[in-house]
Amino acid sequence: MQQHNTAPTALDRRTFGQQVTGLAAAPLLAALPTGSQGASSKDGHLPDAANRSSLIAPSEEHPHAATYMAFASDADGIWTQPSRDNAGLSRVRSDLIDVAKAIGAFEPVKMMVLSASERAAAQALLERASGANPDVHQLYNSRSKNVGGVELILTPRGFNDYWTRDTAPVFVKDAANGNRLTALDFNFNGWGNANSRSREAPRSSNHTKTAAFYQPYANDQKIAAAIAARHQAPLVKSSLVLEGGALEWDGEGCAIVTASSVLHVNRNPQLFDVTTSGRQIESARLKPTAKATVQAELKRLLGVSKVIWLSGTDAFPDVEVDEETDITNGHVDFYAKFLAPGVVAYAYDPHDSTGEKAITARHQRELSGQTDAQGRRLQLVPLVTPREYSARLTRSQSKNFAAGYINFYHCNGAIILPKFGDPEADAAAVKALEPYLGKRRIVQVEITGIASGGGGLHCATSQVPA
Repeated sequence: MQQHNTAPTALDRRTFGQQVTGLAAAPLLAALPTGSQGASSKDGHLPDAANRSSLIAPSEEHPHAATYMAFASDADGIWTQPSRDNAGLSRVRSDLIDVAKAIGAFEPVKMMVLSASERAAAQALLERASGANPDVHQLYNSRSKNVGGVELILTPRGFNDYWTRDTAPVFVKDAANGNRLTALDFNFNGWGNANSRSREAPRSSNHTKTAAFYQPYANDQKIAAAIAARHQAPLVKSSLVLEGGALEWDGEGCAIVTASSVLHVNRNPQLFDVTTSGRQIESARLKPTAKATVQAELKRLLGVSKVIWLSGTDAFPDVEVDEETDITNGHVDFYAKFLAPGVVAYAYDPHDSTGEKAITARHQRELSGQTDAQGRRLQLVPLVTPREYSARLTRSQSKNFAAGYINFYHCNGAIILPKFGDPEADAAAVKALEPYLGKRRIVQVEITGIASGGGGLHCATSQVPA
């Protein structure tokens, strides 16, 4: 996610500048009820009687009715052409359409566009092959009749940025009501109010984690309700503030989350004992019940009975806030994803090519020996990060490049996998996933533009279960 182009320092989904002056005393929805404190064992299991719910979250591998995406816009100055901080709006848009085509070859894609002129721009990209992914265009055009397709949905003032994984609702099924489609709203607050100015932040907030940047997100806060309404799905609000990229689950009772993202005071201050001075946080000590509170809420909303906690990026309060290097505070969908129940792919950077060798090694240790909710010992599949890239970007444009294969996406007939132009690493990622394809195939999409903005293709998608 990018900053307004007048900001003094680059900011996006993977990194933000060092001009941090303090954390917000309360995020946008800090007054939400905290829910049951619950109880949990040390291995992340919840007692069977705790917060029983009829809501069940199908896994990403479950058949989809559709995938939601959004077409990057320059309306708010978030994406520009040209740009010194990323590959620029034109390349980002081209990549988004290529990802939509790859998915649209197998299932319907609903791509939101903000205006008639931007719909025309998206349509033009749909009708021609890109220079980066001509094979994807051919695949899209050769799909069977009545299969998939990309629908461009005009949604004026419908969104600010295109990261629908974080802003769209998480869809679940209500087993007590004939498996009715139900939408969850996790109260998006701009990745912990990271990018707001006082004119958009609530009075109860210190406005910002960084106090130096501005990116509007008021429209992004409305996406969950709008998409739920399109599907006539009841909307259930969570007692937590987090984003879809912070959650990974297998559909059989097990979830993986990162502590650094979920247990963050700018999202969920109710999980902390907080001391403030004026509008600044002086200290925030995690409550002993914090993990149990989160686990109980995920059981209520997703139907999970076990949560596996990864450390993530060791964000506040484990390190000084001005050392934080990821605006998402380490979303799990960049580090670990289920390939199937009992099988977890994880990012591994043995060469430190992304600067996250220590983080990925720690996650490997934390996943090793784990069992899922059914008692199966997890089978771990490492996906080694690339060491070189085909992208021709300046040093400034590539400083936030999000390189990693874990941010893949399951759609109905394929796994859509990032490609970076490292022949050895690109091929190794395909080979690692092949034993777990089932009836799917792998479609690789080169995502220089998306990755230069600090995210991946999974971050730009959100599924609706069939």
